[in-house]
Parts: sequence; C-alpha cells; structure tokens
Amino acid sequence: MSYAPRKPTAPFVGLVFFALAVGAAPLLADSASAPAKGRDLAFWEELAFWETIKDSRDPEEFKAYLTTYPDGRFARLAQIRIEALSDQSSGETSGSPAVGGDDSVDTHVGETALTPSPADAPAPTGTFRDCDVCPLMVAVPAGSYQMGSDQGRADEGPRHEVRFAKPFAIGVHEVTVAEWDACLREGGCRFTPEAGIDVDLPISNLSWDDARSYLTWLSKKTGESYRLPTEAEWEYAASGGKSTAYWWGDEVGRGNANCSDCGSAWDGKGPAPVGSFKPNPFGLYDVHGNLWEWTMDCMNPSYKGAPADGSAWLRGDCISRVLRGGSWNLGSEYMRTTRRNHYDRDVRYYLHGFRVARPLP
Repeated sequence: MSYAPRKPTAPFVGLVFFALAVGAAPLLADSASAPAKGRDLAFWEELAFWETIKDSRDPEEFKAYLTTYPDGRFARLAQIRIEALSDQSSGETSGSPAVGGDDSVDTHVGETALTPSPADAPAPTGTFRDCDVCPLMVAVPAGSYQMGSDQGRADEGPRHEVRFAKPFAIGVHEVTVAEWDACLREGGCRFTPEAGIDVDLPISNLSWDDARSYLTWLSKKTGESYRLPTEAEWEYAASGGKSTAYWWGDEVGRGNANCSDCGSAWDGKGPAPVGSFKPNPFGLYDVHGNLWEWTMDCMNPSYKGAPADGSAWLRGDCISRVLRGGSWNLGSEYMRTTRRNHYDRDVRYYLHGFRVARPLP
C-alpha cells in the first residue's frame, strides 16, 4: 500500500504558501531582509529553522542556529536569547525541577557518563507531570545508539551513531483527546475533534502546525520548553534499548500493537485508547502503530550529513516534516523502529498525531 505525502504543485507555490503560513511577509517588505536572486531556497530554509526554535527556552537550539548560520538574519537575536537563557539557568538552584503530586521523579536520572548503547543505560524509574492536564512524561537516559538501518529503505541509511550527552523527557503516550481539549478550553488550540470521541484516544487528524500550537500553549502554561521530539530522540526512545525491528523483537507477533496485521482488537478499525498495549523498556506506549507521530525534523532523503548529537535536523525540505511509528490501518512493515515517513507540515491527515518532549536540567 503506497503512502505518499501531498506535494505543492510547483516549487514557487509551495514556498509562497509556506511563507504565508509562518508569517514571513513582513520580512520581504524589508529590502535588507529579502532573499537575493537565486537564493530563495536558502532563505526559506533559514526562516524555517528560526521559526522552529524562536520560542524555545533551550540555549542549545539557538547555538545550533548560529553554528549553521553564523551571519544569519537572526544571528543577533539568537545571541540575545542565549545570553538571557544562560542568565536564567545560572540563577536557578541545582536539583530536580518542581513537578506536582506523587508522580514526581528525579529528572537527573541517567545523567552519567555516556554509555556504549541504550541497552546498557539504566531505565527510567518513574514518571511526572508538569500540571494536572499535562501529558505524562518519562525521563530517557543519556547514552548512544546506532540510528537507522543499512538493510531497510534507502532513506533509513546510512546507519550512524548518535550520542545523547544529557537525558531528556518524552511523553509516555501520544497526546490524548482529553489533553488536547484542555488546550482548546484555554484558547491555545483551535482545531476541534469530532464530538463524542473517547477522551482516552490519541488526538488525530492534526498537522505539524497544529501540534506546534499545542506545544506553545503547554510551554506558556508550565514554564517549560515543550517541543516535538527530534527524529533521533524518537527512534532512540522508541527502540527501548533494542536493535530489533520492534522493541519486542524482529517479528510482529500478535497483540503487541495496533496495525492492520498486528492481531489486535483495533486492527484496521481505528486508533486504540492510549496504554492498551505493553510499554517498551523505556516506559513508552504505542511507539509502534496507532498513529504516525510528528517530529521536529525537516525531511532529507538519507542520513548523510545528519546531526550526531540527537538534535533536530532543520535543513532540507522544511515544508515537509518527518513522521514516525506507523498507524492503525497500515501493515507492520510501516511501524518498524527505523521506518521513516514525511508529510507537508500544514496538512491535516486522519492518521497523524504526536507526543511531546522537553529538555531536562
């Protein structure tokens, strides 16, 4: 079964639409900011990079921008943000962040020397929420792993080592209808799901831009820097420390996930309520099947030149963003840990959802 993303009918149309989507028109009104003839693509790539990180509270993302665009249009703003965020960080006391209730956990778990593989890293010891209506999070330990596959599709290679110097937090589940509804009630999100839908289902039919609106709301509500996981973070966390096709092994088996041939009660019918299957060793549910999940990364046809530190790859085709995990109406081949997909960032599709991530101190 083919699964091809919608593409703009012409490059110019796509770039103009993307510019309007991210509010780029004011830049073009300034002759000093307008792209030089023949450099339109580079201009939109830089703008896409900046739009992705501009609201971040992680100074490393602004440093990554300066590394890529040392003389970029937003270089001075990036320097200001780095200074401001570094000042905030130096003024904070050490220790775990304040998280409410009995679900709190020491989020410094795994903050030790880099391990040779995630299988050798300690599993997270608990979960936490940053607010009553926030997604449940788990800390994924620092470590390294071999990302991609040289035996899969061409876009899954070359296989390469990625090293995470610090642990990070990621959603235990895909964002649910109930969690999305909280954003709707507070005016942070606009898209309304079908009436009467089960609140324990993962929210679906979302574009990448829809997911970003939720993350912006969640970040303002909690004071934390919520974002989509990077593609490297997603694969590392989804693998659960395994190098097999699925975290439980190389065979799909029966009743391990929700896909068209997974042998579950939901196969080919619709998404399953979150947590309907066993979690992987890192404590994540539904990383295989159920819904395709958006990541931060722009689409590239292979991993040649990909970051090796787990950060987002924000160069390439940034109108399209990478999705991971497969879905309920596609076969198990689509939900292999290393399988990649992509779709235009502004398009809503009924098989698409997301889970959240954020940095840890």
